Amino acid sequence: MDQLQLLDLLDSALSETELTELSRQLTVSFAAFPGRTKRDRTREFLGYVGRQGRDAGLAEALVTLRPDLATAVAHLFAGNDPQLVWLDQLGGAGQTMASGVTLRWPNAGEAAGRPLFVPVAAPAADEPSAISELPAADNPYTPGRKVSDEAMFFGRDSEHAAIVDALAAGGHVAIIAARAFGASSLLHHVAGHIAEPQLAAVADLKDPAWQTLPGLLNGVWSQWWARVKPGHAVAVSTLAEFATAARKLHAAGFRPRLFLDELEQLVWRPGVFDDALFDTWLELGREGAIGFAATAHVAPAELFAQGGYQTRFYELFRQFDLGLLDGDAARALLTTPTERAGLAVPAGAADGLLAQAGPQPFFLQLAGYYLLAALAEGAFDLATVMRRFQIAAAPHWQELWDSLSPLAQSHYPTARVGDAGGMAARQLRLLANRGLVVTDEGGFRPFSDGFAAWVGRLRAASEAAAVALRDTPPAA
Repeated sequence: MDQLQLLDLLDSALSETELTELSRQLTVSFAAFPGRTKRDRTREFLGYVGRQGRDAGLAEALVTLRPDLATAVAHLFAGNDPQLVWLDQLGGAGQTMASGVTLRWPNAGEAAGRPLFVPVAAPAADEPSAISELPAADNPYTPGRKVSDEAMFFGRDSEHAAIVDALAAGGHVAIIAARAFGASSLLHHVAGHIAEPQLAAVADLKDPAWQTLPGLLNGVWSQWWARVKPGHAVAVSTLAEFATAARKLHAAGFRPRLFLDELEQLVWRPGVFDDALFDTWLELGREGAIGFAATAHVAPAELFAQGGYQTRFYELFRQFDLGLLDGDAARALLTTPTERAGLAVPAGAADGLLAQAGPQPFFLQLAGYYLLAALAEGAFDLATVMRRFQIAAAPHWQELWDSLSPLAQSHYPTARVGDAGGMAARQLRLLANRGLVVTDEGGFRPFSDGFAAWVGRLRAASEAAAVALRDTPPAA
């Protein structure tokens, strides 16, 4: 099971109230989990459920609470556990459970003396764990949010040019990237640079306003129409009306372009966005009436297969895989905004923080945030900046780690390794494709020293716990 996909599903589809009820069904308090945001607490909740071995109980509780998510839950959980076989029958036939929740508890030996919830110690007061705690209102870095300021967009020149050219030629593109690699930022950047007669409409599908069919269709149509006749709003009420309107725009010489940010959000809602929508879009795309650009975390063909769809909408797309930034762009992202603010980057600071963050956009934004904040406060100390970056990065490193399969985790290198063979080589290549390791002169190395050190500490703690468990005498 992909833990990151499950986290995305719970965070986007469930309200705080629903998550509280879901946790209650598993006899824990959602509010008790540490974290400044709903997503942070959801991540901690999932980690607790996984450590307790209660995936079966979570799956059943989730389907009972939200039957409309049955298909998505089935694809995430089915086949992982004999106790989850019932999920294979869910979704397609619309089957739901009338029974109460069946919890999978640890066995007596596992559960002995174990509290249901052990809170994680919070960082010291002067070491914030979340960006929301930071006071620097004028700080240009926005880690965790798409880049909307053109001056803060660094790199991706070749990808940007190729996508713009593909759309201008009537093609359709899918930008595939792991979370926090800047796919949303690139999509919005491209949307702002297409030339007339192309018309851009951008759908931020993580926003609940876009997660109904009328909201989606009218949100798209209103953007196109505003560029044709500003101030003369016209609504579309059905999919057929939307298709007719798009064809009329195209016949009039315009070239509508639809930018779908995080395509998963539609696919995870088959009860709302069905094959009819995607088949209609497929027809419009093949006709040239609409050009599509989308972001997703997996290839569109895989995504629609996971959702149980019959549509072949995915056939439209040319795939662009988004990886790490090149060296020049990474350094510019870390240093240029600080220099623009009239602050000098101390010798060694850029190299140290680049090594900690790696050429990964989110972590560079995070490092840059703390660097600029410390310099602006006139209290720069590289060790303190490093420590604050590491504390803030830790939950995101955990999320990256949880998104990996056990096999990938077992082969993750904490230092440079030479060319490998067999299963190790395959796993290292897959990790490289996801931007989590870097190919280096015939070998592989971690994308960042900070993440490598974190993985090393995690493994050391796991090994120490295993030794302690082995050496603990059995209870009398």
